[in-house]
Amino acid sequence: MEADSAERFVSIPLTRAIEAARDLENIVISLDRIGSHIGSGTADAQTLDRFMTEWLVGPRLSRVRMDLWNAVAREIGEEAVEEIAEAVPCFPEPVPEEVLALDERLRRLNEQWQ
Repeated sequence: MEADSAERFVSIPLTRAIEAARDLENIVISLDRIGSHIGSGTADAQTLDRFMTEWLVGPRLSRVRMDLWNAVAREIGEEAVEEIAEAVPCFPEPVPEEVLALDERLRRLNEQWQ
């Protein structure tokens, strides 16, 4: 990517941004709640599977991803987007360093709050 990429912006239509934000809000909050219920023993992997299936989590996240990639592609081009996307690690690959670093930061914050 170019050195000035931090200064460049992309945009999506407001209605689509609101839809994407609503989808992300719904999915993040729901996953948090399901995780809490699993942790307390009042839910299990079937609960998570039911949510993922009934609430069309995969297709909804895919739509948000596509909106973002399309906006980025308008700025840097399809080929650059494809290169970036191909370099993204995905499960079941090992957890990437950036996720491990985030996990460590969150653990430290959690310890500070306790």
